[in-house]
Formats: sequence, structure tokens, C-alpha cells
Amino acid sequence: MEIGLFTNCFYNKTWEEVCIFANEAGIKIIEAAAGGLNGKSHCNPAELLKDEKKFEHFKKTAKKYKIEVRELTCCGNYLHPNKAIREELCADLDAAMELAPRLDVNIVNVLAGCPGAGEDAVYPNWIALTYPPEFPEYSKWQWKKKIIPFWKEMVQKARKKNIKFAFEMHAGDAVYNPETLMKLREATDSGEICCKFDPTHLYWQGMDPVKCIYFLQDAIITAHAQDSEINRDVMELNGCFTTRDYSDIRKRPWNLRLVGYGHPEHCWRDMLSALRRTGFDSQINIEHQDASVSLKEGILKGVEFLNRVIFHEKPDPIKY
Repeated sequence: MEIGLFTNCFYNKTWEEVCIFANEAGIKIIEAAAGGLNGKSHCNPAELLKDEKKFEHFKKTAKKYKIEVRELTCCGNYLHPNKAIREELCADLDAAMELAPRLDVNIVNVLAGCPGAGEDAVYPNWIALTYPPEFPEYSKWQWKKKIIPFWKEMVQKARKKNIKFAFEMHAGDAVYNPETLMKLREATDSGEICCKFDPTHLYWQGMDPVKCIYFLQDAIITAHAQDSEINRDVMELNGCFTTRDYSDIRKRPWNLRLVGYGHPEHCWRDMLSALRRTGFDSQINIEHQDASVSLKEGILKGVEFLNRVIFHEKPDPIKY
């Protein structure tokens, strides 16, 4: 296993500044924010594709600081009912997919998207309940008419470019738990539909990440090192759903936390052991969105924590 860094937190930094930071933190693997909701301030696929000098400079800068770009991330609602929003996000995704093979990258991280509840919808409609009674029919329509057809088309594009999509399971999105991820994988009959395993939004929805890993198994091709913390006083009063801003820490039922600061170290040891036992041996990328700690200190603490708990070497055979 190796430690990587997801660069979405560097929304106001240049590519060279990102590479310098990673190098000084002892990180050699980058998951580059490359459009959509993740921003593209330091990795703009459309721009790099149309300007060869900028593309070469991007590659040379990474090489200079001994950085390997191993993933591109372009999350967004590609199924948005608003045509202008949808087309802009889809253009970003297409550009990221076009850039990936030029960088020898074969993982593009995504969300599944969330359509409206009908052709005349104006806004997305996340349906995760069976009541009111019309909800199940709306959900069936979304999957049949929007979600599955879109991703079948994207899978065909991905195969031509030797790309796999890694979906983060996120509430508010069509793929928000292992069941919905595997539903999409099976509906598209595609090994290109894979998982970026991130326990952050699983924890506060009440899931057990270790059980999720054993359910998903080889669908997992990459992972995030981020945590979430449950605020029991709020959770037990108002439940897990909230529209409060991420900065309103004391009034939210859960908060984004630095890896190891939401759940005890043994929880991460259990997760990493489950990943190892299901055949995972790839990068685990630090994602930093913790409002309690600075960017620099947070990432350095993340590196220190992961170095202590990940498996750095392949296991030796055991003889009895």
C-alpha cells in the first residue's frame, strides 16, 4: 500500500506549489482534482489538452518533484436536470477522460449523479425512501431512464481509453452505499464501474466500513484516507441529515475529520486489514476537509498516521 494525496484542498495553489508540498510531505502519488465540483486550478484538462507546452510543463513539473499522477478526479452531477449545468460538468468529465491516457492514468474518480424525478424536473431529486408511495416509481424511472443509460454510454468511452471509474459512495448521489454501487456495476455489466473506498460518508449513515469492504471486495480499486466524527448530542436529537454549513461544527450531527481523528486507530487497522485480505494493494489518498486543523498540519499528521497503520510490504507466505 502507498500514501497518496487528493489535491482538492489546494484550490488556490499552482501545480508547482502542489508538487512542492507533496514532495516535502514525503508523498509521491497524486490524485489530481481535475474539474467538476473539485476545481481545476492546478490541473485543467481542457487547457492542458489544447496547449502542448502547458501539458509538457505539467508533466515536467511532476517529474522534477518526483510526483506520479495516478488518478484524476472530476466529481459532479452529470445527470442534472438543468441542461447548462449538466453540459458543463459532462464537458469537464470528457476532458478528464481525454487527459487520463496521455498521463498514463487509468482511474478517473466520479460521482454517479442525481437526476430529477421526471422529464420536466428543474432540480435534482435524491430519493432514498419508499414513502410517500410515489417515491419508488420515481426512483425506478431515474435508474431506467437516466442513471443506467448515461453510465452505459460512459463505460463504452472508458473502454476505448483503458479507464476505470472509481465511484465514491456519497449521500445525495444515486450511488451512496455498497448496494447502489453494485446495482450500477451489474446494470451496466461493467468492470469499469468500480469503487473509491472512503469511509467518511459511510460512518455517519450508520454503515460498518469493514463489512462494506468485504461486500465490495475487488470492486475497490483505490481509497481515501478521511474520517468523520459523530456528534452524538445532535445526532440523537435530530438524526444524521443536515443542511448546516460544514463550518458550523458544534451544531452538525457529524463533521468531516482528518484521518484518525474521527474514529480510533484500531478502526483504521481493521479497515486496512480488510482491504489487504480482499486483495487491495494500491494507493490510499489523504483527503483533507477538516475545519479544525490547518492544511499543512493536517496533511503532515495524516502522513504520520498512515505510515503507522498501512501495510508497506507484501505479505510473506506462511509455512506451518
